[in-house]
Amino acid sequence: MAYLSLFTVLRPGPGPSSVHTAGPWLAARRFVHELAASGQLPAVARLAVELYGGTACVGRESGADGAIVAGLESVDRARCDAATFSRTLAAASAHRTVRLDGRHAVVFDPADDIGFRVDRALANDGSAMRFAAFGADGAPVADRLYLTLGDDVVVATGEAPAGRSSPRVPYDYEASADALIRACRAAGGRKLAFVALANEGSIASPGEVRARLLAVRDAMLASIDRGLLRTGTLPGGRTRSAAAHFPDDDRATAAQRCRAWALAAAEENAAGSGVVAAPSNGAAGIVASLLRHALASSTLASDDDAIEFLATAGATGALLRRAGLRQVGCQGEVGVAAAMAAAGCAAVMGATPQQALHAAELALEPHRGLACDPAGGRIESPCIERNGLAAARAC
Repeated sequence: MAYLSLFTVLRPGPGPSSVHTAGPWLAARRFVHELAASGQLPAVARLAVELYGGTACVGRESGADGAIVAGLESVDRARCDAATFSRTLAAASAHRTVRLDGRHAVVFDPADDIGFRVDRALANDGSAMRFAAFGADGAPVADRLYLTLGDDVVVATGEAPAGRSSPRVPYDYEASADALIRACRAAGGRKLAFVALANEGSIASPGEVRARLLAVRDAMLASIDRGLLRTGTLPGGRTRSAAAHFPDDDRATAAQRCRAWALAAAEENAAGSGVVAAPSNGAAGIVASLLRHALASSTLASDDDAIEFLATAGATGALLRRAGLRQVGCQGEVGVAAAMAAAGCAAVMGATPQQALHAAELALEPHRGLACDPAGGRIESPCIERNGLAAARAC
């Protein structure tokens, strides 16, 4: 697989699911953009949406209907949470309209026009969504079927999943740890973060890359802070426990603190709040917790430390994605997240590329072969507890 950006595995947005929440938002936004690009948008008077496969089965629990409305209206995902989706959905239901791209009003009643088709399957559908647009006379204007594959990948029927263009980067390498270490040597013996940032600098300006990574840092730390303050019950019925698990004495170990921080962010994800998918929403607590640990361990922690951590973690996650660890469910994603977190933390502690990737290997190893089987279709059990255990292991 060709080079992947750091931001394919570090993606701010609302929880709880990379496939069943983010996927519908992306598919809806893409449908509207394609209507606009083809000049068909002004002709649309009514919409209908059908969900199939996994998204049909657990889409209600994951807020897929609110995400679809927000995507149709081009609401910024980075500023969304469950409350935003709920308000957007309520407004569309009350007025029975949506404003496509925030400007073109069409008839759309979410209760009637979003169908969760658990009674129907499509060939190789996985998690699929069909969007149909109709003119004022009822004649079809456009009909698109999209598959959501995670990692913000949405493909249309007949489109290859690897359709993303591969950027030309100064330090390209094959999908192996040895190849990444050789790229570090080719860069003059620099660290993983240097190679990662140099490659990202060929896609966007260094200032933009830096700003995006700092925004990721802020979103991660904010999710932990909110999660530690909140108590009560999550949407699936699980009682929040992060605050109760947080050790408040000096005898607590770093691993114990990381576990509590990871639980806090994972519970925020389950509640649909803003988190950072790293590499997925179901594993959002682990990299966030180790980032908090790395920054809290030094009284001189700076923006540069956060950027080194996240660049190293992102490069590790992208490497594992390229090597084939993708679409493996929340429990497998937890293993990838543990590897990312361990590598990032080791780098801030001064690790060489070999040491950082060895830490990643040790953190990943216990999670190989695990499957995802969330109770009730929600990203709560066993996902949240697995975040905490993986964070402690990574630490």
